Amino acid sequence: MDNRSKKFIFVPFCLIAQAYQAQGIVKYEWKSSIKPIMQLLIDNDINIVQMPCTEATFNNSLIREPKGLSKYNTDEFNRHCQKKAEQVIHEIKSIINSGYEVIGVLGIEQSPSCCVNYIYTNKGNEKRKGIFIEKIYEGIKKYNIPIIGINRKYVRKALIEIEKIINESNKNK
Repeated sequence: MDNRSKKFIFVPFCLIAQAYQAQGIVKYEWKSSIKPIMQLLIDNDINIVQMPCTEATFNNSLIREPKGLSKYNTDEFNRHCQKKAEQVIHEIKSIINSGYEVIGVLGIEQSPSCCVNYIYTNKGNEKRKGIFIEKIYEGIKKYNIPIIGINRKYVRKALIEIEKIINESNKNK
């Protein structure tokens, strides 16, 4: 009998490896902001798949200054994000075609690449998806996979949303 979990969630690379964030960005302790999310996923036997960090792979370095959307919204970076998004989309489709379930995709709010709802711009907060998440969304929207944004300062809202998709997935077994 195969007891492997058949549920998957895709997470930004920096959710698990904070060193992938731009310098000076990590302001909230892992223990209080990220550990509860990771613990929830582990406790519910969810397979965790790290998505590539488009900013680090674009720069070929973990050492980078924080940049806003205007600095990343270039043709070259958009092509890079499209290529990385296609890899994630292919993996999601492969999982689904194998009879497994992708219960969600997580993003990090304020990130020019991975935000789901809000990004900080020089005009303040703007409601929109990050460049990378938008490309993933376009490739998977027909599957109705929830995409949840994590605000590291207010992680409770994301925890509630993640618990909800886990519970809905358990009902649909």
